[in-house]
Amino acid sequence: MKKNKVPVIIGILSIILLVQCKNNSKSAQEYDEMERVTLEDKIVWNENTKLKWTDFQFDPNEKSFVLYTKVGLSGRYNVDNPILFRSKTTFSTTESIVADTTNTDDLRIAQAKFDLLEIYRREMVQEVDSIRRLKLENLEKSYFDDMLERYYDDFSEEWETYRPITFESLQKVEDKIQNHLE
Repeated sequence: MKKNKVPVIIGILSIILLVQCKNNSKSAQEYDEMERVTLEDKIVWNENTKLKWTDFQFDPNEKSFVLYTKVGLSGRYNVDNPILFRSKTTFSTTESIVADTTNTDDLRIAQAKFDLLEIYRREMVQEVDSIRRLKLENLEKSYFDDMLERYYDDFSEEWETYRPITFESLQKVEDKIQNHLE
């Protein structure tokens, strides 16, 4: 009688394990799809990517500005131990607008803004690594949401210190980028 129960128990445990794996896989697929949609119209920062005028929406009739560069932080995370965290610095090709493509310094400014945000993203990853080492329990999702917002706000505040963009301020931010990213 006991020999007959062992295969049944193993069968039941196998079914439970398969259902659990399927649920986890479905959740991961949903996250992957959400991330794909979020990044669909974005350029993800990497050291070899240099922005081009074709990455912008061209509007020669724009009167309020010559260049608008929309950059952002994308984050995907799980707060349970072990903490899983993935982030990207993004450039929005649908929200970034240029009215005049004859000034190459404007393209340098856009690249500098994109690169400066990458510095902040890397600092954020260092903070996440510190949290991982602490193995904190009961972290809330809001902690990471707030962290993404805080690093973006810090980046925005620093970016504003370079404005209005002059040759000197552009050189200053490019020097910082060179020191941190190369």
